[in-house]
Amino acid sequence: MGITTGARLDHYEILARIGAGGMGEVYRARDARLDREVAIKVLPADFAKDADRLRRFEQEARATSALNHPNILTIYEFGTYEGSPYIVAELLEGEELRAHLNDGAIAPRNAIDFAQQIASGLAAAHFKAIVHRDLKPENIFITTDGPVKILDFGLAKLTQPQLAAGASSEVPTQRVITDPGTVMGTVGYMSPEQVRGQVTDHRSDIFSFGAILHEMLTGRKTFTGESSIEVMNAILKEEPEELSGTNSKINPALERIVYRCLEKKPERRFQTASDLRFALESLSLPSGASQTTARVVSAPGGYRSLKRIRSPLLIGLSLAFLTLGVVAGILINRQLGKTPPPSYRQLTFRRGSIWKARFAPDGHTIVYSATWNGNPIDLFSLRTESSESRPFGMANADVLAVSSSGEMAVLLNRKQQTWFVGRGTLARMPLLGGAPREILDDVQEADWSPDGTELAVVRYVAGKNQLEYPIGQVLYKTDGWISHPRISPRGDRVAFMDHQLLRDNRGWVSVVDRTGKKTVLSGEWSYEEGLAWSPAGDEVWFTAVKGGGSGSAALYAVTLSGQERLVAHVPIALMLHDISRDGRVLLTRFNWSTSFTGLPPGETKERDLSWLDEGMDIYLSADGRSFVFSYAGEGAGINYTTYLRKTDGSPAVPIGEGTPYGISPNGKWVLSTLLTPSQIILLPVGAGEAKRLDLGPIEQHAGGSWFPDGKRIVVQGREPGRGWRYYIQEVDGGAPRPITPEGTSSGAVYPIILSPDGKFVVAYAEQKAFMYPVEGSESPRPILGLEPEDTVIRWSADGRTLLVARTEELPMKVHRLDPVTGRKELLKEITPADPAGIFWPNEIRITPDGKWYVYKLQRFLSDLYLVEGLK
Repeated sequence: MGITTGARLDHYEILARIGAGGMGEVYRARDARLDREVAIKVLPADFAKDADRLRRFEQEARATSALNHPNILTIYEFGTYEGSPYIVAELLEGEELRAHLNDGAIAPRNAIDFAQQIASGLAAAHFKAIVHRDLKPENIFITTDGPVKILDFGLAKLTQPQLAAGASSEVPTQRVITDPGTVMGTVGYMSPEQVRGQVTDHRSDIFSFGAILHEMLTGRKTFTGESSIEVMNAILKEEPEELSGTNSKINPALERIVYRCLEKKPERRFQTASDLRFALESLSLPSGASQTTARVVSAPGGYRSLKRIRSPLLIGLSLAFLTLGVVAGILINRQLGKTPPPSYRQLTFRRGSIWKARFAPDGHTIVYSATWNGNPIDLFSLRTESSESRPFGMANADVLAVSSSGEMAVLLNRKQQTWFVGRGTLARMPLLGGAPREILDDVQEADWSPDGTELAVVRYVAGKNQLEYPIGQVLYKTDGWISHPRISPRGDRVAFMDHQLLRDNRGWVSVVDRTGKKTVLSGEWSYEEGLAWSPAGDEVWFTAVKGGGSGSAALYAVTLSGQERLVAHVPIALMLHDISRDGRVLLTRFNWSTSFTGLPPGETKERDLSWLDEGMDIYLSADGRSFVFSYAGEGAGINYTTYLRKTDGSPAVPIGEGTPYGISPNGKWVLSTLLTPSQIILLPVGAGEAKRLDLGPIEQHAGGSWFPDGKRIVVQGREPGRGWRYYIQEVDGGAPRPITPEGTSSGAVYPIILSPDGKFVVAYAEQKAFMYPVEGSESPRPILGLEPEDTVIRWSADGRTLLVARTEELPMKVHRLDPVTGRKELLKEITPADPAGIFWPNEIRITPDGKWYVYKLQRFLSDLYLVEGLK
């Protein structure tokens, strides 16, 4: 169906026809509403005749439009025109990767750059549980201004021609659905499991990626044959051409990465696109470096054949010469003064936690907020040439920003929310002191515009965390949480960290312009804390962890086109606070540790139950004799590791991947969740295999609990484009069923509290706690007497009262609360001997009778440094 120039599709005016293909026609159009040019792909009209296909198309379009990543084509909208579905996307200038490959092999440096960007886009999609299934050079677009874009996510599900034995190997998309037995993919780029018609997951995309990267480096298709059947047979049985035989200058580490992607068995490939991207980043070269002298980080996994094993003698000689060259280069550069190392000067020396630090306009005064020696958070100032800090004497106040005119934005009456984020009253205050002037309640963070006249703020409104710039102009909302908003030097954008889950500081570096257009700049990182613009405004610097514990937090930079680089990595954990106009940097070095302490059944003295350095998410069995916890430190992996430990002091035992949310009533299973990609998993306490439960329509989970019968669980989750709510899921299978309305959650913590009879569940709506009925039409009952500082940790054994804890203040307290009358009774009080650096979130778990317990304390100790010479 052709559309004439000048025709209108809703508020889009067709300007010209760009091209056509098996999936429809593409047009250049103008969005009259936003005055921008877009691309519109109109799909064949027979799509609309099949209700199931049309439903899947709309579902995929919605999911893909939520990705918003610099390396994925942005989808704006979808609709229908005269019975034909269409999608509206960003208009790209450039050409497909296929056009580049028509000229032969691509230089290794450019191939690595393209591959990093493709892997970055795949990682973002896979995190949302979106698998491409038809990755090929025709679906990779190289734009004229740099970024590589992945096209047509999800559209591959829409066609279903039959595969003929004599068809050409150039046949385009060949599948429609993901049912077992259905052949899916483009011949030549299918994974072995696609060829067999088996169920596929995100690792299928990684195989297709490997085939594309191999073709970029050789200039020839990876798997070939006279017919489609021969090509598919090659995918199943033949090894691809050796890269070293094509180009001797190809880095051996790059070759290992390619062949690991092309493993026939999915479990032998890279298990996530994030890991693949990280391996590729290790091959990045500085400008002017040769491919053969790149820093080599071996990809996990063995060689593919003996022919690829290099001589140990040659390897040893090469490494020896490489080492001599590196050492000589360092000595020469130091002698000539070309690359002086950065200087680090310590500014604070007390024991405690630094929350935020900012340069004043003169560049020599620093204002920071800290909790020293267990005292409440306060404001301090110091001069860069001195090491003496002057307190402002404002208890429970946090500095958020300092304007170019010397005015501070501070947070008063601060209440801890998550990690380094609090909530309170935003106030303006002169840098030299004076009474603060309150301007806005329920604010989380803020930053000044470059001219000091406007503020960007983050606050919670109606259950959403939203970014406003200026105040009142909402640019972005999320069901997760936003941290570290910083306005660009030009004042036209706000950079921030976008976190999907409360309490978890993994996430992405993003920017949003003043029209509300959000762009994700980085891949997914862990321990994202600290962000600032470079003085020129061409990069956003941030501190985070690629994998492992917080102890490896380093300083990185990302450009507005999504190119990341390492700025500083030292043998201590770093957190970025601010960058001055002349490029000096405020960093804190920090040490993070956790301790577990418990009172086991039958004992009268508390026992130290600590294990490793970064434990969290503890859940105690009903009899108090064992507990589970997650470990997030070195070697834990992006999804953390679940441990089981008895309270008698026996060693902890790792039982699987994930974050635990309770032990089954029969003590045989642990309910756990994976975050990347989001999944529910049941881990066996003893012998047995883990069980993965069907996600159904839920794209993300956070927390759960067992029903008393042990046959069902209740989980917190959300579907694409919808709010958090609770679902019931059968352990033996079946799709989850919602039981609370959208906008209900467990609040800022993950425990889901079920009554002993399984009839009521505690949930929050609009920051108020209710008891929701699990079944039936009964209205939710408000919980009286519960204050914002209280966390519900369980029901009492008789189901008449709730046990609530206050863990954000010392001493920590546990009360028994009657939810009907609001009457409270103090049950337990815990005071640590050393309060310095005690940091939220702390946790306490107690048995239903209130006798036995385990609690966790986190300690964060940091020192402020002034760093010069970072580039």
